[in-house]
Amino acid sequence: MSAMYANKKITIMGLSKSCVALAKLLSSRGAKVFVSEMNPKENVPDLAKELEAIKPNIEVEYGKHTSANFLDSEIVLLSHGVRMDTKPLDEVRSAGIPILSDVELLAREIESPIIAIAGTEGKTTVALLVKAFLEAEKKSTFFSGDHGEPLANLLLRSARPDFVILEMTPSQMDMIQEFRPAVTVLTALQPPFPEKYPSPEIYGIAMRNLLRNLDEKSILVYNFRDSNLKSIVAGNTASKRVYRRKDPSSLGQELANLYKGSWLASSGRELVWKGPQGVEPYTFDLRNLRLVGLHNKDNLMAAVNVAKELGVTNTSIQKVIDTIPGVPHRLEFVKKKGGVRLFNDSRTTTVDGLRRSLESFPLDPVILISGGRDAQADFTSLVDIVKTKVKTLILVGEAKEHINRCIGDYSETFLVGTFEEAILLSYQKSREGDIILLSPGCESYDMFVSYEERGNYFKKYVEEI
Repeated sequence: MSAMYANKKITIMGLSKSCVALAKLLSSRGAKVFVSEMNPKENVPDLAKELEAIKPNIEVEYGKHTSANFLDSEIVLLSHGVRMDTKPLDEVRSAGIPILSDVELLAREIESPIIAIAGTEGKTTVALLVKAFLEAEKKSTFFSGDHGEPLANLLLRSARPDFVILEMTPSQMDMIQEFRPAVTVLTALQPPFPEKYPSPEIYGIAMRNLLRNLDEKSILVYNFRDSNLKSIVAGNTASKRVYRRKDPSSLGQELANLYKGSWLASSGRELVWKGPQGVEPYTFDLRNLRLVGLHNKDNLMAAVNVAKELGVTNTSIQKVIDTIPGVPHRLEFVKKKGGVRLFNDSRTTTVDGLRRSLESFPLDPVILISGGRDAQADFTSLVDIVKTKVKTLILVGEAKEHINRCIGDYSETFLVGTFEEAILLSYQKSREGDIILLSPGCESYDMFVSYEERGNYFKKYVEEI
């Protein structure tokens, strides 16, 4: 951020770790920073304390968004979770004041190639795999996302990484104006959080905006199995790389010849990558891969496509495949006790994600712990897989009654009052060879502040069994 922001008022709407870093950066460059947070100060004590430590001091209001504090600003920046229809943003737009995300503002000064990853599922896994592949090739990276850092931290330092990896939120995509990543990855466009995005079409509008500035020099990697994504990328001029679970020969010889990307072979035990014409396909061995489930092999294929486009060697890729641990809170193996394996999948907050988690254990009986914030999602779509896969269903949290009405009749089902009770009961009902799976299918905000807190609590309590 250059001196052009000195003495200009910039308002940040919403308070998060990223916003604290952004306020620190802007303040250090001479901007007059104002932060507006709807929560009372006592609800966000740690973040409030971090803001107070920033020098020069910044102004903050808690418990409201006062129009006057926005309308005398030269730029308004939105936290990741703030919706575009939040008041008083309509007045801000009418006044012609730019409304930007941190990505749109900060990317204008980032010289390193940016890899942007978007989708309703799989973003973090793809991002961490790409990071591991690049670092295995001795490339430096900066990662901003669920398990990464605020993007502003990059500009608070003098070091320039070889690559920047960004997980894109829908609000960041909504506000794109000039941003053009070197590589864009679209993982999935399945039914998202119904409270925020009632349909794939609404989420898809944000995705299309992410692609708006791509040109023939840009690389676009996407899931060829996802019909929703095919409509999103249609007509885009970027150079496309795809991934699918079946050999492209099933598409017909003409399309197979044109295919650039990756697919699975040998019943999922191998991953084949096919580059430009004249380059022989290369086969990677997946037998030592610790990531569970076909959807994680989708994520791996996406990451391999990115790695190959960025010049990572086959040797480095295979080394990562053989050694990378599971991603925290995503089908994360916790322990094995009495012949029972326990997995933490706290990150799964949608019905579609819950289905994929259950599909990850095709041969093992599953004792499933689900529930959380009640968004009235349609769990009836899981009836078939619950019948065939779930030995015992344990429901907890605000949504337990709703989920029970949808699928409770198709398994031995228990509704419990506490998270501890759910974990203890799951182990009491288990037998050797069973899987205990925490896969909530709901957001965490009824009992926990985040899915990370929920997953960490599960792991802590499991260790005490």
